Amino acid sequence: MAREKVNGSGTYVWGFSIDKETHRMIKELSRSLGIRNESAVVRMAIRRLYNEVKA
Repeated sequence: MAREKVNGSGTYVWGFSIDKETHRMIKELSRSLGIRNESAVVRMAIRRLYNEVKA
């Protein structure tokens, strides 16, 4: 479940667990895209999936 950050910035903090395979995929995507921030890779993937589903 998401909860808003304490500072009220509008950013949400998520807590969840992922399996080793998913973590490996995130790291691999991060390396191939040249993005060091793995959270950014997850956000990009969620947005892309959302847009594909909504299309």
